[in-house]
Amino acid sequence: MEHAEQYEIRLPYVRLVTNVHGKEAPEEALFQVVGPGSPRKWRVAVERLAYYFRREFGYDFPPYTADEADFGSGLVKDRVLVFFKETFNRRMEGVLYFYGAIGVRWRVWADAPASWSIAWVWFHPYERRKGHLTSAWPFLIRTYPDPWVEHPVSKPMAEFLKKVGHTRPLEKPPSPK
Repeated sequence: MEHAEQYEIRLPYVRLVTNVHGKEAPEEALFQVVGPGSPRKWRVAVERLAYYFRREFGYDFPPYTADEADFGSGLVKDRVLVFFKETFNRRMEGVLYFYGAIGVRWRVWADAPASWSIAWVWFHPYERRKGHLTSAWPFLIRTYPDPWVEHPVSKPMAEFLKKVGHTRPLEKPPSPK
């Protein structure tokens, strides 16, 4: 029997504090860049979004964990673009709600040169098809050039990639090393 909690989505929120990776994002962006040096509470909030991705797409494990950079230096280049809204509640001034994320990883492939890869993308269902990925795409391509998009690629993501003319990721990515 399924439980109602299985369908519940609670957007994580964090206090607006200094994020060492924050300067990596354009000043006007509606996303922050989260990396291994970001506040732990921010990384935990991103992990919650990764668990929503895992649950929605039926994966065995989330594509991101808050402590993953602690497991080895191979993950220090990895970043997550996390989309946020500021709260308008006076009692919660200085709070950001995270509603979407794009996970970008530096991959070392067994059968191709090392390169950037978009490992996962998840937005709250109410925030989908509102242009968030489209507005972030120029930054993403400029900062993480010519990325693969890891498979499986959902139908909406394949349509988006076709719309922006990004055809390389529609091929199957190389094998991880």
